[in-house]
Amino acid sequence: MRAIRWAGIYTLSLLVVLVVRVGLWVTRYQRIRAALVRPCPDDPQLERRATVARVTHAVARIARFIPDASCLTQTISCQAILSWKGIPSTITMGLKKEDETTLKAHAWLTWNGQVVLEGNEGTLLDFNKILDLPTPVRSSVSL
Repeated sequence: MRAIRWAGIYTLSLLVVLVVRVGLWVTRYQRIRAALVRPCPDDPQLERRATVARVTHAVARIARFIPDASCLTQTISCQAILSWKGIPSTITMGLKKEDETTLKAHAWLTWNGQVVLEGNEGTLLDFNKILDLPTPVRSSVSL
């Protein structure tokens, strides 16, 4: 049963990472994110720690085999899958100065205030945070 669960999450991750990667080649990240990420309840779902770990692990592993699957590709893919499971997360983007003429951008994913997917860009402390993209919150309808 566990092998089936892992196979399912890896297959889903492969498809989503491919869609996001191709999407980033042809359009802006805002459009892809709006199409894939679904609104979630505001509750961080602390009891779903294992699900968050499985999804982030699978996305990071699958991204190794997809050409140009950057940190942005991985974070959008992971946020989309987590949102489909009702788990909110936040994509954070940052910049750092490499030298006098070069800026380097990086994106990482946080859940419940903890970094869960950061890629291999070095330490996040070197990056100045410029943007947070949280999962949209599902509006509660009261009658």
